[in-house]
Amino acid sequence: MANNLETQVLRLIGEDVENPDAFSNIAPVRDSINDAVQELAIITGGVKGTYHLPLSNANFYRMNFVSGGFAWVTDAWLVSQRRRLDQTDVARLSSQNPRWMIDSGSPESYFQIGADIVGVYRRPTGTTEVLRLDVVMTPARYTTDTERVRVRREFEVAVINYAVSEYYASRGDAKQAMEWFGRYLEITGLADAQPIQSDDRPRMAVDARLESRDEVIR
Repeated sequence: MANNLETQVLRLIGEDVENPDAFSNIAPVRDSINDAVQELAIITGGVKGTYHLPLSNANFYRMNFVSGGFAWVTDAWLVSQRRRLDQTDVARLSSQNPRWMIDSGSPESYFQIGADIVGVYRRPTGTTEVLRLDVVMTPARYTTDTERVRVRREFEVAVINYAVSEYYASRGDAKQAMEWFGRYLEITGLADAQPIQSDDRPRMAVDARLESRDEVIR
């Protein structure tokens, strides 16, 4: 079986929706739709969540989202002090103070490493502080035709075009792939290569409630 978005993709590539030939296994179409939904979430910054990270005597913390994924931090706040941390990065810290990992005290800034690690400077001296992170998320990938694909209606055609483009790319038809990908870019507003302003970002209809667990990296 296929959901509505998958059915539209099959029709556009000329498949028999009831008895598809090339996609008797719907997995490639489903993967493309999931990829498009997650890419749009990252590009628009429209899937928001809040992550509460208990701090301990460490600089680095690995975050694990049970539902959905982690894209980037937009704001970080020390809960008890009601204070916002500045954003930084390891290169800047190392340039300013090569011994920065030795410094301890109340955290002043945060940074992100890769897709799942957040760090703080200074290293906390206690274990009672909690860091509240406002984050941009990627929605969890759907795996069955009965699951809802949580994407706003105005993005549905863009998602379909993305999946059709990937179908033609997988068949080596670069011309058709670029044509459909161009339609995806046009619908999403990315064709003009202009950055989307924060106040104008379209929002994805995704449940951003988080379940999470943390791992301290010493």
